[in-house]
Amino acid sequence: MSFDRRAVLRFLEATGHNIFYVMLLLFGQAGAYLLLMPVIFSYLIFSRKIHRNVAYYMKRRFPAHGVLRLWFDTYQLVYSFGQVLVDRGWLGLCRGARLNGELVGQDELLALIAKGRGLVLLTAHVGNWQTALSHICGFKVPVNSLMHYEQEAVAKHYFDLRRESVPFKIIKSNGFMGGMIESTAALQRGEVVTIMGDRYAGGPYAEVTFLGGKVRLPAAAYSLAAATGAPVAILLAAKTRRRDYIMKVWDIFYPEPCDRNHRQEHLSRWTGRFAQSLERYLGEYPYQWYNFFDFWSQ
Repeated sequence: MSFDRRAVLRFLEATGHNIFYVMLLLFGQAGAYLLLMPVIFSYLIFSRKIHRNVAYYMKRRFPAHGVLRLWFDTYQLVYSFGQVLVDRGWLGLCRGARLNGELVGQDELLALIAKGRGLVLLTAHVGNWQTALSHICGFKVPVNSLMHYEQEAVAKHYFDLRRESVPFKIIKSNGFMGGMIESTAALQRGEVVTIMGDRYAGGPYAEVTFLGGKVRLPAAAYSLAAATGAPVAILLAAKTRRRDYIMKVWDIFYPEPCDRNHRQEHLSRWTGRFAQSLERYLGEYPYQWYNFFDFWSQ
């Protein structure tokens, strides 16, 4: 009998999630947070890989921190990510569970939507972005989320656990043409399309400076906005307390159409604005950016 290491790891991951789901049903969000603390602490003691993966970011965000402080920086970041996963399970499994949120810049977004040209909401893998997304559906127009979605994934979205209809339409980025055709049609109808701007996985890109080094960031969102005439608003979420979060509009701009000779220059400028907004965000919430790999080596 052959040994399938991936299957075993997937089974262990699923078992870990199920243990937390049981904990949530029995003791709620606070009880799962208590269990999370020793789990994360043990994980950091026995795994060198997570320290290496987190260090790519931490050494740039905290260049003056020594080995001991970086260890606790890593704990805070991984624990923060664990809280996000717990919150997703809590919202999905526990009746009446709800996070309290604030949207800073809501009036500006409503004014943009009222123009009828659609709106690209550019976000990132920060804070509790997935659960916060469910609370931006009061725009009086449909909200679409361009995302990599696998229903069979071990780490479930809160709406998968609830088995209810999703409060926004999912456009699969791993579908036909990367979801660009559906996204274009949605913007032309005056709808909202949310797109992640911080993780490149193919397609148009631009190289910009981020935390002192060159990175490659996806640029399809800006091409999409330029082609449809839609504005781009950078909207980033952050968890502020156990049951509270904040969403804030960090920048708004209109990518304009350009010829092929100047296309890359324009993409770099717009992508640079996103990188600058993300840097400002990390100045306030350094432990809420969840990209555990060498972001600068792409």
